[in-house]
Amino acid sequence: MALKIKARNIRIFIMFFLVLILAMAFAENKHPEQSDPHWNNPQIRVRLVHTVSSIDLKTHDPFFVKTIQGEKVCTMDKDSSATLSVKNGNLIFKSKAKTMSIKGLIIESPEPHGILEIKKVPYGVGWWWEGTQDRTYEGRFEIRTNEKNLLYIVVTLPMEDYLRGVVPSEIGSNSPKHALCAQAVAARSEALMALATGKYKGPYHDIGSDVDSQAFSGLVKCSPESDEAIKLTRGHALMFKGKPIAAYYASSCGGHTEDIRNVWQHRAHEEAYWDAAVFDGEQSFSYDLSKEQDLRKWLEDNPKVFCNPKQFDVPQWASKNFRWKREVSQKDLTAWVAEKKNIGKIKAIKAIRRGPSGRMIQAEFIGDKGILTIGPELTIRQVFKPPLKSASFVVDVEGDADLPEKFIIRGAGWGHGVGMCQTGAIAMANSGKSFHEILAHYYPKARVQKLYP
Repeated sequence: MALKIKARNIRIFIMFFLVLILAMAFAENKHPEQSDPHWNNPQIRVRLVHTVSSIDLKTHDPFFVKTIQGEKVCTMDKDSSATLSVKNGNLIFKSKAKTMSIKGLIIESPEPHGILEIKKVPYGVGWWWEGTQDRTYEGRFEIRTNEKNLLYIVVTLPMEDYLRGVVPSEIGSNSPKHALCAQAVAARSEALMALATGKYKGPYHDIGSDVDSQAFSGLVKCSPESDEAIKLTRGHALMFKGKPIAAYYASSCGGHTEDIRNVWQHRAHEEAYWDAAVFDGEQSFSYDLSKEQDLRKWLEDNPKVFCNPKQFDVPQWASKNFRWKREVSQKDLTAWVAEKKNIGKIKAIKAIRRGPSGRMIQAEFIGDKGILTIGPELTIRQVFKPPLKSASFVVDVEGDADLPEKFIIRGAGWGHGVGMCQTGAIAMANSGKSFHEILAHYYPKARVQKLYP
């Protein structure tokens, strides 16, 4: 009898032990990401300024000015001003309270959400929309000089506060609720990925504040709606194989998204985007947009895709990007191509290879003295001034076919086309789709997961 009881106890212990192992394995597979400290509302360092040698500040709350080692130098009262400039490699700080030459500074408020205004912050540097804007920010500011003897300003703040400056900057503060939520998840994924991989990292920053990573404009575009979307999706990110993805997005896909391998060769290893390009609707079409004849028909069609303003409710600013037309003189195009390679007067533009969205991956500009072969899509677009909205276009000519007077370019979409179509996301939200449905449509190989409370 005692032997039977002992054997039964051993079996029970073994079963309990096996159940415990399975439970631990399940928990590990369910949330393998949560052990990474990067993914618990981390602090993120955002580069705000790096292309100017002088800039003005204004406080909306009291701020302490400290050395880069943290020693207090002076106090800036509320509504006080200061100028930052560079001279002989040193940072020059001038305010009513203090003037000094120093290697670096920290500006930090004793208030939990103290606001600092930076005047004429450059944005879109190097692009055709380049400009400046007075912007307000929360956080801890570090100011140094960079290798070009220019100001280098970085703000450090928590991830969820950082997103307040990204979401409305990227998709508009008045977009519908679930489009804002989708944008919040995508932007959070991109930022978490940047922290984990160092993709955009510099000497003292983790990410930029412009289109080289994600647009971040501080508090100037915040709205109650965009703030609410960030709160509703707090901690949520797009995951692939246990890691946050680089969640790319663009203004308008033109009706079909693109494979990453055709846009950024140096990012071709990102498997979440392999064979994930889709028609931007709930149905498929018979077009093969990699073929010129099908793309021409597609451009003339009125397909039921989300970013089509004739089929769905999209913002006015987006309605002109679904289909567009541009005329370029032969003289202008010849001059632009000559900056890359002098091939004489341009006679034709020929698509050598296109992706599934119709975007040119490789193109030939044919001149009367030679040929320029160029790619991928952004490089092709940037031959033109200003650059074309997308590389999904066809070309017709006016005048002599052997030496045209004018090139007529008809195209679809605005941007690279990889990942989420922001116009389509807005249309889906206006049609009653949830942010989970929007993200599943544009990132079909990724899944949304909550990484922190």
